[in-house]
Amino acid sequence: MAYQWTGEGPETVVLINGSVFNYHQWDGQALPILRRGLGDRCRFLQYDYVGVGGSSAKTAPFSMLDLADELRDLLDALSVDRVHLFGISKGSLVGQAFLIKHRERVKSFCGLGNPNLLSDTARQVFTIFQQRLDALEDLKDLWPQRINRQNYVRIFNHVYVPAIFFKRHEDLSPLERLRVALVRRMVYPAMEGTYVQTMVDLFRYYVEGIIEEAPAFAEGLPKVEGIPILLLNGTADTTTPIQMSRELAQVLKGAELVEFDGVTHMGPMLLKKEARPVFGRYVAFLKKVLSG
Repeated sequence: MAYQWTGEGPETVVLINGSVFNYHQWDGQALPILRRGLGDRCRFLQYDYVGVGGSSAKTAPFSMLDLADELRDLLDALSVDRVHLFGISKGSLVGQAFLIKHRERVKSFCGLGNPNLLSDTARQVFTIFQQRLDALEDLKDLWPQRINRQNYVRIFNHVYVPAIFFKRHEDLSPLERLRVALVRRMVYPAMEGTYVQTMVDLFRYYVEGIIEEAPAFAEGLPKVEGIPILLLNGTADTTTPIQMSRELAQVLKGAELVEFDGVTHMGPMLLKKEARPVFGRYVAFLKKVLSG
């Protein structure tokens, strides 16, 4: 597993990536804000899931509970005991799984854009990944490859453009194509190195298998006690709608939910105007936790 340390503070904050993004997802907006606010008290651990970024290929089936064990194994290998967890999107779900399986090692938890397997809308939310899975079927020649500069444009245009703009790349207006090019350029560092097969397997798991883990979450999450929890979500988030976080806040004892008007799902990781309030709120939360 690829990983990176930043900072030398006594407290460890683990940054857990979303989707198929590598740990550079945090570099552009989040990490600079976190370091400015917490750098004297914290060190930050970024890592790549197996199959993502600089890590080795993934061979085991997807499971959020297994991804929690994957993180536990990394912490063991690094001789790190108790940590603060901060996950975005899928990273929030991995953090929830870690709370279920290894809560004794969690000092605090924060989720941004929070999938909620217990929500009545969960199946519908994850079903939308069928479109991306169908698009990847057209790119089977790329499945064994890691994402690189030679194949990235083809992957992004074919898989992500329809999901973002609701039409094919060839049907975009010149202005829309310019917007796509800008987003594509911003996102590339966070996708480089991920196996295309990992994308296929993850999206298939979202569509076909993730709801099967709901009983474990339904049993485990209400048992989490005594851990400071902060949930962050934008009101304009269409990937993990705000209602999911509202419902999750009712399940996790003592959880605080902060809603950000007009903030989208990926905006805080890409846009300074969305990043500042979101990650600034996390800095305030963790300072309060550390002050006792």
